[in-house]
Amino acid sequence: MKYSAVLIDDEIHCTESLALIMAAGVPEINVVAKLNDPVKAVKFLQSHSVDIVFLDIEMPEMNGFELLSKLSDFSFDVVFVTAYDQYAIKAFTYSAISYLLKPVDEDDIRETIDRWLEKKNKSLSISQLHLMRDLLANTNKLKTRVALPTNDGLEFLEIQSITRCESESNYTRIYCSDNSKYLICRTLKEVEKVLQENGFIRVHHSHLINPQYIRKFIRNDGGFIVMDDGQQISVSRTKKDRLFELFANVGRL
Repeated sequence: MKYSAVLIDDEIHCTESLALIMAAGVPEINVVAKLNDPVKAVKFLQSHSVDIVFLDIEMPEMNGFELLSKLSDFSFDVVFVTAYDQYAIKAFTYSAISYLLKPVDEDDIRETIDRWLEKKNKSLSISQLHLMRDLLANTNKLKTRVALPTNDGLEFLEIQSITRCESESNYTRIYCSDNSKYLICRTLKEVEKVLQENGFIRVHHSHLINPQYIRKFIRNDGGFIVMDDGQQISVSRTKKDRLFELFANVGRL
């Protein structure tokens, strides 16, 4: 099955190169329009039905957020294409929005399309859009909330309510202090990049923990920690030094 796509970027070479990569490596996508003027892009989207839009954020006259706000309603999905730095990229992950980082390569597009096909028909929500816009405006501030993509939309969590995260292949299971848990289509490495600035520690290749919820550290059997919920988490030999650094800052009797 073919899905229709529109590419929007004020730089012609960006839409051209993206279209070429898709034609060569993404047979599911049919590029129906390459638009370099955001005003014309709005008019096109108002009169055409498409499945997915690849949208640049920084454009003259009208940025990507403003372009979407011109549309009273839309059913297509959005992948933002951006040259933002690594800190701003966290905003995309926090808000559970798909993105491609310039310069784009075929592997990035393939992975993005595969993820999109998995969660198709879960369109970009206004709350996601507002969250990402606010986060991009405050990328130097510590984040307190995160948006998790769920089967029926988004779940907004206080980061410090997350006790631990566990890898399940290319997915991550997130556990919370109220005993709720979520399975999201993100690798543990991706989750770690977002949560590490809030003090989360990777203690094992399969486990990321919030140290606020550590109850015990047991030296036996190679070393493991016990979380407040009683779960035992193995500690990799290579991760012990980082954990001991944390313990060094805790008062002892």
